[in-house]
Amino acid sequence: MGQQQRSKSSRRLICSLILAAVCTANVVGAAEDVAVSDLIPDLLNFLRTAPQAKEERAKLFAQLIIQPHPEIYGRPDLFKTDLGTLELYLEGLNSYLPAINDIHRRFEEERTSIETRFVNAFPDFNPSKARIYLMLSLFRFDGKIPHDNPRILLLGLDGLAKFHGANAQLSVILSHELFHLYHFQVNPLPHDTDDIPLYRLVWQEGLATYVSHVLNPDASLSDVLLDPRLANEGPGFIPAMATSLLRDLTTTDDLTAGRYLAYRRVGMMPSRMGYLIGYEIVKRAATDHSLADLARLRGNALLELVRTQTQALVAQ
Repeated sequence: MGQQQRSKSSRRLICSLILAAVCTANVVGAAEDVAVSDLIPDLLNFLRTAPQAKEERAKLFAQLIIQPHPEIYGRPDLFKTDLGTLELYLEGLNSYLPAINDIHRRFEEERTSIETRFVNAFPDFNPSKARIYLMLSLFRFDGKIPHDNPRILLLGLDGLAKFHGANAQLSVILSHELFHLYHFQVNPLPHDTDDIPLYRLVWQEGLATYVSHVLNPDASLSDVLLDPRLANEGPGFIPAMATSLLRDLTTTDDLTAGRYLAYRRVGMMPSRMGYLIGYEIVKRAATDHSLADLARLRGNALLELVRTQTQALVAQ
């Protein structure tokens, strides 16, 4: 592709991104919806004026996107924003811009119906106490609710584009993340989030995964787990991992929790087995408990339920 053709393609992409941003801005702030802070216009401003030199490009990216939003990027444990890291990120960003555009447009088209379905299922959810940020995660995640502010959902459109493609299952992903927002409203996190035991982390993710399936009944297990390998191969590893989990239920060690909940590129068994085990625990518990009641379980009552259902998974 010649330079002139690339320039025309870039202009068309920027124009379509601008149009999508304007359309989204028109629906932000509707009384029945969660408030949305759309930071994608920051990306548009950057694309219009970004120089070709890597270091200057990274400096402008930091100036237009990182620095104006310390409420997001001021988390050094989550984001690396030095110029060298930003240079590498920007090298990989261009190929995902069309998918980011598509996801941004689809969010505007689909979010009201997704939220309406969610509020119908959980009428005590208070949208006014939540906010969604459409933002760039620097490829760190697709969706995340930070423990230091469980009222906000960071929706990384670049992460969605990279990890799930332009056809990312927005209904499943938003249902999952909206449930986390709801869960933390009715069952707040402890003051010291470093002391959250593993059983609660597995429960939180399993419950959100199960709810996303209930609200999207046509979705496959692969869809709700966002991982075909976990859905296909994971069930065979459940008894062994459940045996291990029984020993670790009360740990607050991050490395141990990561064995169950973190993504790994390679390994004999699928990563994030804790999501699948949590899903199976909740599915069993939901036979005689409402989802609203399950969302409010905590402390010893929750621990005993998770322990009992995990023992059942060992024996299956």
